[in-house]
Amino acid sequence: MSQHAILMVDDEPSVLKAFQRALRKEPYTLFTAESGADALNILEAREVSLIISDYNMPGMNGLEFLKAVKADHPHILGIMLTGQAKVEIVMEAINDAGVYKFIQKPWDDQDLKLTILRALESIDLATERDRLIRKVRNRDAILKALESRHPGITRVERDKDGYIFLDE
Repeated sequence: MSQHAILMVDDEPSVLKAFQRALRKEPYTLFTAESGADALNILEAREVSLIISDYNMPGMNGLEFLKAVKADHPHILGIMLTGQAKVEIVMEAINDAGVYKFIQKPWDDQDLKLTILRALESIDLATERDRLIRKVRNRDAILKALESRHPGITRVERDKDGYIFLDE
């Protein structure tokens, strides 16, 4: 897993301190913000893989914040932190803000660490998938160019045992 940065957004400084304490030994770069506006400023200056945002915050709530993040930084994965989750909010967060998961306050440190690990693994898998897709497309373009210069060069046939032979 590559080095990841996590941004925690909560208007309660004690929650941010608990978050930092819970992850102090983990191999992540941690950023914190006390509002959605502050967090958006951080995102302009820093590369972040994962955001954990409280829902109930003055000014801009967590849902509004994560929607803004999705619009400007669609590669960042979001987790919603909440003391109460209404079904309507959960559905809107998933559908409109692409929220990966909800974590209930107060959280269990082990569950938090596992959720973060799984989220970051998901990001790493998506990154690897995209890399492989680019590689396949590049190879496909090379094969098409070869085929245009040497018609039939990419044609293959299988014998009765399933072996592949290039048509010569």
